[in-house]
Amino acid sequence: MLESKPMVTVITGAANGIGRATCELLKANGASTIVCDREECDEENYIFLDLSEPESISECVRSLPENIDALINCAGIAPSNGNNSSVLQVNWLGTKTFTEAALMKIKPGGSVTTVASRAGAKWEDNIAQLRQLAEISEDELDKILDIDNLAPARAYELSKELLIFWSMMHAAAQKSIRFNTVSPSSVETRLTPSFKQAFQSRKINNSDLRRRTTTPDEIASAIWFLANPSSASINGIDLKVDQGITAQRLLTELTITNQGIQDEQTQSYDSDR
Repeated sequence: MLESKPMVTVITGAANGIGRATCELLKANGASTIVCDREECDEENYIFLDLSEPESISECVRSLPENIDALINCAGIAPSNGNNSSVLQVNWLGTKTFTEAALMKIKPGGSVTTVASRAGAKWEDNIAQLRQLAEISEDELDKILDIDNLAPARAYELSKELLIFWSMMHAAAQKSIRFNTVSPSSVETRLTPSFKQAFQSRKINNSDLRRRTTTPDEIASAIWFLANPSSASINGIDLKVDQGITAQRLLTELTITNQGIQDEQTQSYDSDR
């Protein structure tokens, strides 16, 4: 009886954090992993990749094998003062460019799973802007957006909103490759201090709603669930991994909206009497 070949997976940003945890989990489940990162690591199958450099992206894609089962995009940077352009270049444009170039090497029935963020949860509210930005180059992006004057938190949100929207567009259009995103809330990694600094001025603080800090291993489990061939019917979803924050916020918003409708109906009834 022939032994089945191990699942071939490519993971960006796997030298640390969520990417590293994902790499370890996939290897534990028998997958063959290829790590693409700008930070060197001791993985046997390592390829240098800098998502801010087009030539690095092209060279990395050329080095990838054929018949990849899953591409997992974990690479990204945190927002801070003065790095808005880098956030959009790495988190959005670089990830998009790398993925679309690598599609020719993903076999039919394969998948692309991208780490987005709960920071991109309002993507539906900004759909007109996302449609405009989704297909333009870096130079055109600079012309349309006043990138340097965006708040760091907003630059990061926008990069993740674009990833979710773009992934869903591919899921709707692709016939043979699944596209999904995973959107964590706060995860304890080396980038955590930068996130806290960038989002500290926000009126609503998710830390008031969560019980504890989510671990990279938990996000890795969600990624593996989506990338696993056994999830072949799951396509075009944004999986929130946020300890129920989305549910709490949605129920609160719906309650407020419904109360407002009821108040308007009551006022209308009173005025007609």
